[in-house]
Amino acid sequence: MKKNVLAVMMLFCIMVFNACDLLNPDKETTDPSKTMGKVGNYWDLNCTGYANSKITVDSNTDGNVVGSVLYNGKTYQLEGKITDKGVYDYVYSNGDKNKPFTLVKFDAKVGDQWEFKVGTQTVVRKVVHVSTTDDTFYGMLMVKTIDVEETIPTGLQVKGAATQFTKILWKFNHKFGFIMATGTKTNGTTVNLYSYSTNAAN
Repeated sequence: MKKNVLAVMMLFCIMVFNACDLLNPDKETTDPSKTMGKVGNYWDLNCTGYANSKITVDSNTDGNVVGSVLYNGKTYQLEGKITDKGVYDYVYSNGDKNKPFTLVKFDAKVGDQWEFKVGTQTVVRKVVHVSTTDDTFYGMLMVKTIDVEETIPTGLQVKGAATQFTKILWKFNHKFGFIMATGTKTNGTTVNLYSYSTNAAN
């Protein structure tokens, strides 16, 4: 009898969890086959002062991706999280995967905002524009973008050094992913990084 009760309780729990998944349309999928985080996906990049850079997804574990970035003749590693609903990073958590910081949500609306506290300082990412028409060049195409403005407090420490940037304007597309970023440095100069080709939409 006791075994039957336990079996019924287990079955009930499974039904409840499955029902919760069905009733929770906001649950994010990390399956690489359903996201831009598939191993081998790449984005060709150009950056102020440097051409022919590239970022490639090398591994994906439950949405946590590691990418290699070819930049100025050297290769660097970049970590983040990609789901079917958005992109996250671990820059301000120093790689702590329990503390992802939203970079973009593909269903975001103007005014949506995400914050990350570093010590007594707070980094803010705010959606400032969502295209309703194809208004941004991507290679030979025109695409819609979600624009996220990141505001970084002066003197904020990232991996033991003060950040060089005070503001970054990110542009993403729900199909192609990263489109471009414009970073404003502490001395007022700007750096542009943009993608012109990807296989992520294939």
